[in-house]
Amino acid sequence: MNINYVESDISGVSEMLTNYINSLTCVVDDFWESHITPGAFYKIFRDEICIGYFCIHNSEKIVMFTVIPDYLNLAREIFKDVLHKFSVKTGFAVTGDQLMLSLCMENHKQIEMQAIFFDGTIPHKVRDPEFDRSCIQEINPYDIDRINAETDNFFDFITPEKILDGTNLLYQLVFNDEILGYGIIVPNGLLTKYWACGMITLEKNRRKGVGRSMQIHLGDICRENGKIPISGCWYYNDLSRKTIESAGRYTTTRLLNVIF
Repeated sequence: MNINYVESDISGVSEMLTNYINSLTCVVDDFWESHITPGAFYKIFRDEICIGYFCIHNSEKIVMFTVIPDYLNLAREIFKDVLHKFSVKTGFAVTGDQLMLSLCMENHKQIEMQAIFFDGTIPHKVRDPEFDRSCIQEINPYDIDRINAETDNFFDFITPEKILDGTNLLYQLVFNDEILGYGIIVPNGLLTKYWACGMITLEKNRRKGVGRSMQIHLGDICRENGKIPISGCWYYNDLSRKTIESAGRYTTTRLLNVIF
């Protein structure tokens, strides 16, 4: 089998990437995408024919692998070869990617639960939010340093420029002139019909419905813009999971951290 790998970039695999995205049976959020878009892409060639591609994040984590249907019989052997030749130590497998999940299961030494992704495609009826929509305010982009100081750098990936250009949409929930928590919407870059919604409640205001209200209102903002609200959280964060599910989002998807 004459298989070669040719370095590319994300634009060089755009058609195959679109087909891959359309094949997913799940939602994925900006955390997953943040490991894809800056990754190193490689096209897979059999002789002169490009039959697939893969993506490696930070030189050691394989985060995407796909082969076109006519050559799926070669996927197992190619995947093992990629792990060896590129010194891959770990991988991210989302459970809605059947091929990647299966290949990781065949080659893993250990699997750790990483994250949960929540879907809002089908609106679920929930009780009314504890705080109404009038409590949601957009923030001044130049307040981000103050907000990070309040939230232990929860939003340390955000700059004023990202808020101003719409890369991130940041809100605060205010009641009786007091800020109770913050919410964020991150438009997906690959699965563009989805917007990811996150939130943090200031510690003294927890267990009052702040996070739940924020998630409900952020979801409404997404739908008003013709987008589907989704969310994600660390697998072991049960409080976030309960909050997101109580806002009407549901999950069938896990992100696995695979050690090879």
